[in-house]
Amino acid sequence: MAFTFRTSMPWVLLTALPHLVACGHPPTTDGPPVPVLGADALNLAPAREELLDTLYRTSGTVRGRSTAVLTSKTTGYVRTIAVTPGARVVAGQLLAVLEANDVAAGVRRTRAGLEQSLEAKTEAENALRAAQVAARIAKTSHDRAAALFAEKAVSRQEFDDTEARWRSAAAQEAMAEARVRSSAARIDQAKAEVGEAQATLDYARITAPFAGRVIERRADPGNLATPGMPILVLEQDGRLRVETYVEESRAASVLLGDAVTVDVGATGAPATGQISEVVPAVDVASRAFLVKVDLPEETQGLRPGMFARVTFRTGQKSRLVVPTAAITSLGALDRVFVAEGDRLRLRMVTRGETQGPWTEILSGLGPGERVVGAPGTGAKDGARLGAKL
Repeated sequence: MAFTFRTSMPWVLLTALPHLVACGHPPTTDGPPVPVLGADALNLAPAREELLDTLYRTSGTVRGRSTAVLTSKTTGYVRTIAVTPGARVVAGQLLAVLEANDVAAGVRRTRAGLEQSLEAKTEAENALRAAQVAARIAKTSHDRAAALFAEKAVSRQEFDDTEARWRSAAAQEAMAEARVRSSAARIDQAKAEVGEAQATLDYARITAPFAGRVIERRADPGNLATPGMPILVLEQDGRLRVETYVEESRAASVLLGDAVTVDVGATGAPATGQISEVVPAVDVASRAFLVKVDLPEETQGLRPGMFARVTFRTGQKSRLVVPTAAITSLGALDRVFVAEGDRLRLRMVTRGETQGPWTEILSGLGPGERVVGAPGTGAKDGARLGAKL
């Protein structure tokens, strides 16, 4: 037993030596000291309830106020198309021509018929003038014979002959007048036929109904065009609008004249538009209805066909919010610094809508909890607050 004690003592002394030495020196600390921050500089703000707009977002397309689909009104092969998509056109400009040889031949036939009717009327008028002269002469002879017959200067037979000639001349005059009226009617009919044939020929020439831009070409030279077949699509110059589709369940909250926010990513800054048209019919496939939003005239850089996001305000709701500046992000994570007693703690939160200076907090904070409104002032997790909260 004594042997064991003698061999163990040196080991016990060796093990205890560091602790005995340490008792004569102050303890040491690892890591940097905990920073102390002034609460006033951190701009502490409580999470609170605020009324925020209830928003509904859709996507849409920028379009011109007036869009025209130019279609064929006759049957014929497309001869030429003089414009390409993107080209600017003026009102009345010739855009496309269809083959219309048969129609052109019909125009020539109707014009020839009109010329014949005009010649026939001229002949009828000449015949009428001759009949009128003959009728006047016969009337004069009849009146003279009647006077002589009253004086017994001519026989009854002679008087009857002059009266018969006068009545025949009057009948010829009436017939000539009827031929003139008939020829005039034929002329009117021929003019109508010429106008109809010319209109059909004009259908083969497709012109711009207004000044604007060609946005689509739906036919090529050589295609057979039939009545109603689209050839070109034009959009009128001037103010633009956005067309978007809204779910049928939102119909009660989308009203004519309401202001909406339109964000076209290609232009940067959002614009405020106004609902100008709400199409009442709901598309049976998408269960949505078309809404048209007029854009302000001063909107710059927009072009028809651009993609747009439209934000509708459908009401208001009380929500828990913090200043937007209080939220910092690390990748997909959103964080805030929260004052817990005399310390700052970094806490993960789930954000919602941002409206103006406020951002909704969906989870991670409770009402009244104070967050650092200016995280860039040196706030760190675990930092001590130097001023009393």
